[in-house]
Amino acid sequence: MASKCWWQHRASEDYGRIGLGDSDLRPELKRRARSYIYVLMTSFAMIWVGLSIFYGAMFQRSSLVNNINIHVVDLDGGFIGANVTRMVLDMHATPSMPVWQAKTDIHSLEQAKSWVRDHGWGALVINPGASDRLQHALTVGGEYSASDAMTLVESSGRMVIASMLFVQPALIAAAGDVSQRFSAQQVANYQYDKPAQVLGQPNLSALLRPISYTTVDVAPEAFLLAPIMTAFGFLACLLSAVGVMIMWKLTSFSFFIQVRFRDLVLMWITLILGLALLLSLYLSLAFLAFRGPEYNAVALTYTTATFFKIWFTGTAVVLALSLWLFTWFLNMPPIFISLPSVFTVIPNIISCISTFELAPTFYRFMYATPFFNGSRIVQYVVSGAYPTLGRNIGVLVGEIAIMSIALVFSIWLRQMLALRGISDPLGWFRGSMYFQSPVPYYKTDEEHARPRSAKMRNHLLSTENTLSVGRDPLATADDIVISDCAMDSTDLTTGNLGV
Repeated sequence: MASKCWWQHRASEDYGRIGLGDSDLRPELKRRARSYIYVLMTSFAMIWVGLSIFYGAMFQRSSLVNNINIHVVDLDGGFIGANVTRMVLDMHATPSMPVWQAKTDIHSLEQAKSWVRDHGWGALVINPGASDRLQHALTVGGEYSASDAMTLVESSGRMVIASMLFVQPALIAAAGDVSQRFSAQQVANYQYDKPAQVLGQPNLSALLRPISYTTVDVAPEAFLLAPIMTAFGFLACLLSAVGVMIMWKLTSFSFFIQVRFRDLVLMWITLILGLALLLSLYLSLAFLAFRGPEYNAVALTYTTATFFKIWFTGTAVVLALSLWLFTWFLNMPPIFISLPSVFTVIPNIISCISTFELAPTFYRFMYATPFFNGSRIVQYVVSGAYPTLGRNIGVLVGEIAIMSIALVFSIWLRQMLALRGISDPLGWFRGSMYFQSPVPYYKTDEEHARPRSAKMRNHLLSTENTLSVGRDPLATADDIVISDCAMDSTDLTTGNLGV
């Protein structure tokens, strides 16, 4: 086996070849070196621009947390509600904490849950009757549960990462701080203002720990895959599609030479749609397999409809981006073919893993990215949070329509450039050192057939090389008329020599 793999130099096989140090090869090496350096400089620029966009979205995002609003809702109307509301609103505001606001148009706990699920990030709700229950425990005694005083309502499905990093800690910190301060205040007030009528043994736990909280996640999305499900799921599908589309671009030159334009349009759109359906099917199957055993406890129940919703949402996302990228790939020379991928992938990934409330205003354009709208649909499907289905579906459908129109134009341009000998099978354009097209340049015959200058034409007509029959030496092939002579035995049509 080793002998078969052993390389042996055979001088006869190198006959006629030259070495890299040969002087005849130096001009070509210089041209190649300049071209490769240009490629490296383009790559460096892509790295800096791409990473600048990504890190810019993440830079000092903790200092922008005050763009997120969370609310305190007083359903009690007693001394607990008034004191807790005042304490929460008087908390020292910092850029790294959400801003507390009072919400007064909510009148029940269920209404508060519905509002947070559909519109909000979270709320601290002082439950109705909290003051009456505490007063009863201090004067009459009996059972008392401090956790019935407050409810922390959160919606992790709106944005898992922002909720885990900022909203949940802010709610818990505020509730814990208020509980401790209210307890100290309650004990001090009890010592100096003991109830006049004590009908039974006061509940000491109500005195020492008068209020606490319970937590309710109205749109839970805290299962294991939630933070990365949409971002990396869509990314895996898109990168798989990129490889296939580049292969299509590099191997389809003969189609553009021989196939009609309308058939090319139908073929490419059908192929890209089929590719998007196939890749998104695997995305939905992968989520079904790896969603984890705790999914149904921290998300909506997974059903057959959930499977198909994730599948078709992924199809719309991959289809929109594949149409967009293939539009560029068809007419992009190889040296720049990675540019559209870089500047497409990075903004789409940022839109999934970042919250725009925590990013500079510049990044608001990413609300239009297919990844963002697809992730919002998937998050609503699995959690029910922040329903904006009409807007998200409308954006995706509009992008698919626009990208389809752009692809039609790109197909027309690719075919025109290929038929005229301007672009070669790999995408290099005429004038490039790598250009190699089997199709003749469409201007060659015209440029060499007739001189552009009348003076040059007159000069050629007067030369000694003018044919005796008086035919214009600059005439094209279309101007030549071949007549078959009836006096010979040769037929120009069939080639019959008459023998």
